[in-house]
Amino acid sequence: MKDWVSFLTKPFTVWRKLWHAILSMHFPIAYKLAEIFTLIITLGMVSLGVVIARDQTNMLEQQMVDASSTVVKLLGQIAEEPLLADDNLTLAGVVNNLIEKNELLDAAAIYTVDLNPMVHAGSLPDPEVINSNAGHESMFHYSVIPEQYESSKTLVGLLNPMQVKGTIVGYAFIGLDRTKLEAAKQQTFQTVAIATMLLILIGFLASVVLGKRMARPIHQLVDASKAIAAGNYQFRFVERRNDELGELMQAMNEMSDELLEKDRVKETFSRYVAPEVAKEVLGNVGQADLGGRHVNASVLFADIVGFTTISENMPPEEVSELLNEYFGNIAKSVSAYRGHVDKYIGDCVMAVFGTPEHDGEHAQNAVQCAILIQQMVSVINEKRREHGLIELIFRIGINTGGMVAGNIGSAERMEYTVLGRAVNVASRLSGAAAPGAVLISDSTYEAIQQIDYIQCRSSGVVTLRGSTQPVATYVVDDIVGKMRHFMNFKLYKILNYSEEIV
Repeated sequence: MKDWVSFLTKPFTVWRKLWHAILSMHFPIAYKLAEIFTLIITLGMVSLGVVIARDQTNMLEQQMVDASSTVVKLLGQIAEEPLLADDNLTLAGVVNNLIEKNELLDAAAIYTVDLNPMVHAGSLPDPEVINSNAGHESMFHYSVIPEQYESSKTLVGLLNPMQVKGTIVGYAFIGLDRTKLEAAKQQTFQTVAIATMLLILIGFLASVVLGKRMARPIHQLVDASKAIAAGNYQFRFVERRNDELGELMQAMNEMSDELLEKDRVKETFSRYVAPEVAKEVLGNVGQADLGGRHVNASVLFADIVGFTTISENMPPEEVSELLNEYFGNIAKSVSAYRGHVDKYIGDCVMAVFGTPEHDGEHAQNAVQCAILIQQMVSVINEKRREHGLIELIFRIGINTGGMVAGNIGSAERMEYTVLGRAVNVASRLSGAAAPGAVLISDSTYEAIQQIDYIQCRSSGVVTLRGSTQPVATYVVDDIVGKMRHFMNFKLYKILNYSEEIV
């Protein structure tokens, strides 16, 4: 027995002695480094390849799950109204259109509340499968035998209830063919494997070439890596080398600069809430301090008429949804005329034109934006009126003049905004404007009075609340001519309506 053990272990003993003899021979440090680096690169790239392949396949799988959930919910939302109206023709069009435009879908259907298919396209699962998965809202597998296949294939189904005010009125169903997903996963494995092998080969060659020159500064590189990993982006190599290691050191210096820049940008952005001033902020990354500068700009306030009374009779969720519908489109209207929303003050929108980016036409842009907002509100109200929903009416005030624009707040938290009497006057004008009207100050009127496509009329001199100085005011009636056509184009683009509706 001992002879057999000795015979079996002898090759391993010989190999161990040979390995120790090789290690005991004199090898330049460069070759030893090359061997070690090659082994490390191989292990690292193989591990990384496995992780990447796994993560990519998991991501593809999760994307399919997320996309499927979104599609089936969207199908349920679109089919909800025709389902209640028992409009099978529209439902069939929705289902067929969904199948045609989504290459991953193999089947789609709308089921009644009794789980009977009203309309469908593609191969559906057996009724028993549908009944067993109703209410689970999770994916399930089912088999079908299409005409073009000799054997069955497995599809993934998702059944989602369609609810109206908490009552299930039907079910939306989609079936997905996993063939393309599995092909994509297989392609991912092959791509990662090829890339891993190529990177291992490149790493081996690089290790042999660079091994001789990496012995001396290797500790410096390790120290640099640790410093950067610890968040010390101020670390820099002082030594200058005219070789590959010098390029690596310079690259690490540049990487530190980029990381430091990104860290500063992140810190700066955390102080701001208005994305429209991002360019101004990024242009002064190192000067994000409290303070401002004098600018000539126009300020627009859009205030909801009687909002307090309206909101008292509505649940908070409906109030939020109502405001979001109008305010979202107002923000788009402001952007369409080169302005930005400075802030939302309760039921009021404050928009600024002419800062932070200089705009010599800020007054006329503000006025055109105001008319666009009123026109947009009118179209939205008409649509809401058709559905018996609450309508909102805005009154808008605009003032032009000198103001301070800059960072206001504290060193820990600040915002970019505008301050000054001109801003206060614009706010008071919105309160003095008639419902559905646009009221501007004399300074704004002076800036636009030579523009023939803006129609204004005098509204008299008023003393605004909180001010002792009277202000001459004007009502903007309309925008005419070609600019009116441009405004209509902006309007139906913002609302996604056809030009005829607008």
